[in-house]
Amino acid sequence: MSVTACPACGSPRLKNYRPSRRTGRNNFRCRGCGLVGWSDRADLVLPDTVGLDEISVEERAAWVASKRDHAAEAAQVEVLDELGARLEGGPQGRLLYDIGTGDGQFLAVASKRGYQVRGNDLMEANVVLAAQSHGVEVDLGDLAFLDVPAQDAVTMWCVLAHVADPEALLQSSFDLLKPGGTLFLQTPRRSKVDSAALRVSAAARGRMSRWVDRRIAPHHWHLHTAQSMSAALRAVGFVDVEVIPRARYSLNSGAYLASLGVPARAAGAVGRTTDRLIDRGWAPRIVLEAYARKPGTLAAPAAVPAVEQVPADGGSTGGEPKGPKPGGLAAAG
Repeated sequence: MSVTACPACGSPRLKNYRPSRRTGRNNFRCRGCGLVGWSDRADLVLPDTVGLDEISVEERAAWVASKRDHAAEAAQVEVLDELGARLEGGPQGRLLYDIGTGDGQFLAVASKRGYQVRGNDLMEANVVLAAQSHGVEVDLGDLAFLDVPAQDAVTMWCVLAHVADPEALLQSSFDLLKPGGTLFLQTPRRSKVDSAALRVSAAARGRMSRWVDRRIAPHHWHLHTAQSMSAALRAVGFVDVEVIPRARYSLNSGAYLASLGVPARAAGAVGRTTDRLIDRGWAPRIVLEAYARKPGTLAAPAAVPAVEQVPADGGSTGGEPKGPKPGGLAAAG
């Protein structure tokens, strides 16, 4: 499948780059909104789900262990606070659905902040990890085939760049929200580093393409600009769109450098220094975070059932409580 119109703004004015000499992949840049991406994906077939026979729980756990957990949770708390401020009355009792939730760590954090949480993932290993590590219930399968009630908030952390039809996913997110509900998403951004790497690769006739091949790849099909992300969200009906460049780095730098082909010892040494620079804010803003609202007025959340106190002696107010645990589906057993 060759891209002939921009997946974000619909413009046919695309600049096509020379194929990578390493991978043979072709990339494009939209002359209208600046989106860059993979232009020829004819041989790529995505599975409906990925079973444990393809990716095991142990393999997925090893991947999760390579992430910068302290930075991830700090970003999640920041986003949840902002999201709660955009929801009428705050987060308490609000329904939140996280698309492509991974190991469920974000849902656990959201549950602690008062959201009633649920999510989905295509990897069975992630569904198992979410239950084992965080006590979170995650649906296995594509959102289009799941029966999910309307939500107050929908979130996506670095999911949009992974799907064959991003417009359809944004439309599904829009449809899933209640009137007045809010979407949050994070997606890779076309930074100055990416623009420079594309120019170098073009000048070298596709030879010097290692960075571009890592950033625009089977796992990252698009790098958005603020303009392209805004256009894509408005195209499906969202209003009050706000797009913010961020310096968010989910992987340990050593692991990322190793994925670029840097030898393990050098990747570890350079990665530790790089992580310190990232923690101090000295790094390119390589992701975009976007908030957008579905038109309408958000209704108040349904009343959360009160916890029933069982009298310890048949008449006092002591004893163990019965009823639903705080946090809804994310409450651990």
